Amino acid sequence: MESMQRKIQSLAESVFTHGALNNAFYQRWMGGMLSLGDVEVFARNYLARTTQTSRMVALSFMGTNDLHAQVEIVKNLYSEMGYGNPEKAHLALLESYLIDLLSRLADRPYSMDELMALPVLESTHTFSREQLSLYTDGGHNNPRHVLGTLLAQEWLAYSMLTRLYEGARNYKHLYANNDDFHEHCEYFYIHIGDAEKEHKIQAVKAATQECTADRHIEEISASFNRFLVITEQYWNGIARAMPSVQNRVASRMTV
Repeated sequence: MESMQRKIQSLAESVFTHGALNNAFYQRWMGGMLSLGDVEVFARNYLARTTQTSRMVALSFMGTNDLHAQVEIVKNLYSEMGYGNPEKAHLALLESYLIDLLSRLADRPYSMDELMALPVLESTHTFSREQLSLYTDGGHNNPRHVLGTLLAQEWLAYSMLTRLYEGARNYKHLYANNDDFHEHCEYFYIHIGDAEKEHKIQAVKAATQECTADRHIEEISASFNRFLVITEQYWNGIARAMPSVQNRVASRMTV
């Protein structure tokens, strides 16, 4: 079991060199303050993805019969749902952060209805469809395919949140003072400080419970790597759709 866990850990750490974490979107988000239109594209499509997170974790629970793996997944889901407090559910914290940031950029109250009225990119719809397919395993009834997907999701999540937080600091000047800024960043801190680090450990443990042979590692790897690919495509789709990028492309075409 210890040997299998080392192999799963090594696989998980491969996220750090992949385009799922090193892509055009993160470069733009961390590179400086973006326009309201650019942030709207990010906010709508990130929310569309994140709305599905707890459902995907629940599906991973349904995808394995191993008791120990199920226990680790339930810990993950309980954290996602704010440990029983709806106001602290990760999705609720995200919605609060996004609406507050958009309001500051627009210099007026910005509503959730306004954000939800924006279109979701086809690249985001594609990500959601493929993510669901990975978590439901296409009817193959192989828990390792499901747990490989969860492993990728959780190992991307912590690094994703640190990058998103670094980009959020580009808007710090929009807040009245330092404390005001940090008070509105709870969504990031709950992940960076505790939740996502625990989720990473739990995902490794859950995947290890289902591996007793090298071929099982290969099955974990297949869905793990596929999730990295669709995540890279998802982020690059957002970067390409930002109005500032679209305007630059149009300007080059008319020269």
